Amino acid sequence: MKPSFNSLMQPIAPGRTNPPNCPFALSGPGRPSACVLSVVLLLGLAGAAPELFAQRVESVKEKTLNIRGVQIKKETPFVGGNYHYQMELINTTNETMVVDVEVAFSNDEIAESFEDTINLEPGETLNKDWVTKVHGTQNNSIVSVGLKKLLVRSARQVAEEKQSADAQLKQESARKGAADYARQQKVGEDWQKQMRELAEGNRRATQAKATSAPAEPVKFDSELIKWLLLDLEGKKPRPDLGRVSKAAQNHHWAMLIDAGLVDGASIKNPDGSVNSVMLKKITTDGRVFLTAIKDDAVWKQFAEDTAAEGDKLSAARLKTIAARVSNAGARPQ
Repeated sequence: MKPSFNSLMQPIAPGRTNPPNCPFALSGPGRPSACVLSVVLLLGLAGAAPELFAQRVESVKEKTLNIRGVQIKKETPFVGGNYHYQMELINTTNETMVVDVEVAFSNDEIAESFEDTINLEPGETLNKDWVTKVHGTQNNSIVSVGLKKLLVRSARQVAEEKQSADAQLKQESARKGAADYARQQKVGEDWQKQMRELAEGNRRATQAKATSAPAEPVKFDSELIKWLLLDLEGKKPRPDLGRVSKAAQNHHWAMLIDAGLVDGASIKNPDGSVNSVMLKKITTDGRVFLTAIKDDAVWKQFAEDTAAEGDKLSAARLKTIAARVSNAGARPQ
């Protein structure tokens, strides 16, 4: 006959041998004591206990919200070894509502966040669930779970805000365009002013030279052409032009301008000599030409072609020769 539950709770009878501090035992020969079973049970439970992670979440009062007619219930369970952020949203209004949300998980080592935009039709209920890979570390660091952003607006309000943002963007673009136009106008006006001053200075210089002997013709220097372009390009260190006279520099600048390799203007004396020049920048053709003559073989060809023309080289011929060597420089060597 099996012992009843009450018999398990009886004091141990005299003469029975039981371990110390174990006042109860199962009746019947050969059966283990209740104390032994308890130890085995406790050891088994201890071995199966899951690893615990610390978690800091939002307070209870923050878990239920009502924002502009949208009821929001939040939970942060630890399910299947992962932290979750669950949200139930109920739209109690008569219009479509838009909920912008950002959920954040972090510990003392890493962080992960999720951004979402949720559209709720009138009367609609929706459930969202975000799962993170962030876990407690070996020292059981706290995992913080919460919201970084929660914005509830009607779809009508979102559309109005977008329309306002688009209008503001257009206004900003218009202001920028007007400012750019004003700068261009100012540059043009400054250029015209400089040209007028240049012409006036040239007129006075012409009057002063009216009785003087004609200027000696300047000899063409292919090396000077290269130096002038490198100088205008802003090459460092700047080419040393000190050994070349101002008249020679102006003459070659005027040839580069007339050949379309430099954007600028030149003022010439009645005898054909160049009095002064105004420089803006190297043109596109000028940059292609300068890139080409940086190659030794192409530069040698340019120097030979211009030398064959002699000092009578015109701006038109310079343009032709420059185009030819530019094409040669563009071809694969």
